[in-house]
Amino acid sequence: MSTLMHEMFCLDSFHKELFFWDDFLGDQLKDEWREAGVGSAAVIDAQTGGIVRITTGAITNDAYYIDWGDIRSLHVDKRVSMEVRVKLNQIVWARPELRLIFDGNNFIAFDGFNDAGVENWAIQCRDDGPITAFDSGVALDTNYHIYRIECHIHGGSHVHFYIDGVETDNSPINTNIPDDAGDYLQPYIYQLAREDVAKSMDIDYVGVRQDV
Repeated sequence: MSTLMHEMFCLDSFHKELFFWDDFLGDQLKDEWREAGVGSAAVIDAQTGGIVRITTGAITNDAYYIDWGDIRSLHVDKRVSMEVRVKLNQIVWARPELRLIFDGNNFIAFDGFNDAGVENWAIQCRDDGPITAFDSGVALDTNYHIYRIECHIHGGSHVHFYIDGVETDNSPINTNIPDDAGDYLQPYIYQLAREDVAKSMDIDYVGVRQDV
């Protein structure tokens, strides 16, 4: 009597999540990224592990950013999370933003608006109307930090914000969450100069996860 043999299961067949990771190794941005604005995005492979440095122009309100080029495929209802490791090279008269974004009226963000001195990161959600914005209790500085946005849907849509694995003050946010049917999001990492001096940030990695 013959014995039926089966190949071992491939765990990939059980994947229930989308996962994206970029640690910016190489000599240029991967195809997933678009860069735009006044300034530059330079991949610097000489730094350990590779980084991308976003630098604005040297005129007030010059800004530069990277995103997925309007390929919006992420959604709050799929419990999207984004984690980025970032170092700000200047913190005064600068505005860094780390967002999951549909457009300027629909987003989830860490906002580092700072026109005068050392201020705290704000955490924000906007859904086609007013912004829910709170003080994170964490000051901007020029060290590397890990920023994570986690979207949850149990008990209604809400968003948790973490810096270096610690949940910020006033997290989670449960109002003005961009979770409408058409609110598909993408990563958006932005730097703005608030004076006639170029501002830059170094991005070590970007990771995104959500249910399929």
